[in-house]
Amino acid sequence: MSRGVLSARELEILLLAARGLSNRKIGEKLHLAEATVRRHLANTYSKMDVSSRAEATRMALQEDWITVSDVTEER
Repeated sequence: MSRGVLSARELEILLLAARGLSNRKIGEKLHLAEATVRRHLANTYSKMDVSSRAEATRMALQEDWITVSDVTEER
């Protein structure tokens, strides 16, 4: 799967989710409604054919879309 499958915003939200931020916190950080964050994550999961943050994070790490250092950076 190519990194280009996800939009820049979807990848940004996935990274923040991988860091452990809640949908509410992601929304606050990016100035988005929580429902918008949920929709972006649902679209991301569908494109990646996964059903959870953990699966999406694992796949993104395996595909080198994000790195461990990206995930462990300070929130």
